[in-house]
Order: sequence, then C-alpha cells, then structure tokens
Amino acid sequence: MPIFYRGAAPGTYWNSNDARTSGFPPRNSGITASPDRIIQHIYNGLTDSPYVSLTRSYSVALHYALEAGTSQPTKLAPGFVYELEITDASGVQLIDPVKEIAAGAPPPLSAVPYQHDGHQTVVLGVASALLAGFLRRPIIQPGTVSPMARSATISAHLRGLVAALRDAEILAIGTIPRNCVVNRYDVY
Repeated sequence: MPIFYRGAAPGTYWNSNDARTSGFPPRNSGITASPDRIIQHIYNGLTDSPYVSLTRSYSVALHYALEAGTSQPTKLAPGFVYELEITDASGVQLIDPVKEIAAGAPPPLSAVPYQHDGHQTVVLGVASALLAGFLRRPIIQPGTVSPMARSATISAHLRGLVAALRDAEILAIGTIPRNCVVNRYDVY
C-alpha cells in the first residue's frame, strides 16, 4: 500500500488542528476540478480548491513542516509530518497532477505553448526560489550576439508541471478520512 505524507509547520491550520481526529478535508469541495485549478493550487499556492496536497516524499513533507510556517519549529512547538495510507476503500480519489496538467497543456503550434523560450537553466529557476536568478537570464535571439532585454516566457503549465515533479505531489479530491492518517511525527 503506498504511503503519502503531508507537512504542517507551526502557525498553519494542520499544525493547530489534528488530522488524526478530523481527517483532511479540502478547503472548498464545491469548486470544479480542472487542470487550470490544479496549476493554481500547486504553483500559486491557492488552496481554496477541491484538492488536498500530498507527497510521496517524506523529505518534501519535512521541508514544509520546518520551513512553511509563521515561526521556526521547536521541541515545545514542533512542526508535524503526517503519514497517510489511502486505500481504495477510503473513497478518496487520488490524481497525478503531472498527468492532469500535461493532458490540459496547449498543443505545440499554439500561440502560447507550454514550453519556455529561455536558457536551459530556466527550469531550475522555476523549481527553486533560491535559483530564481536563472529566470532573469537574458534571451539571445537567432542572428544576434547581444541578449535581448527580456526574460524568458514561462507558461503556467510548465510552472505547474515543474512544481508537481519537484514536490512528488499527488492530489486528493474529497476528504481523506481520519483512519487514513496512521502517524504524526514531531519535527523541529
């Protein structure tokens, strides 16, 4: 049975509210699921959605539990990493955001394709705020030696795909029942 994780840093809702007693409901189950909504949820962090974010990576959940809160975790006020086991019997629908975003990506001949027009390092800048300088590398056009004074064009689809891959993200639609939450680790 696959194991999933979810990090909860100090000052976040799931740090103050124990999912072992309530499960994980989505913030807004009434919103229609779509590839664009997935991109908004994953890349822009707009969690007013029908999704609950999970990861297959303990390390990713640990990073969120340690770094994504309003204060630094301590022994007295730790972050948490929830461990979940979701079965077919739970009634939770799991979706792979990479597949969903790719399926909704525009075709290669569209005016705004999902590919970028920048340097090879653009993907690194999309994946990490620490490497965001790569997003500003000037673009060199054919037949010129001097770079143009603009940054790469990066589509929302590419940003969503990279973020989903970076976080080993899986999305749940519907409430994840409390019996699927098998552990909660204190981290600091």
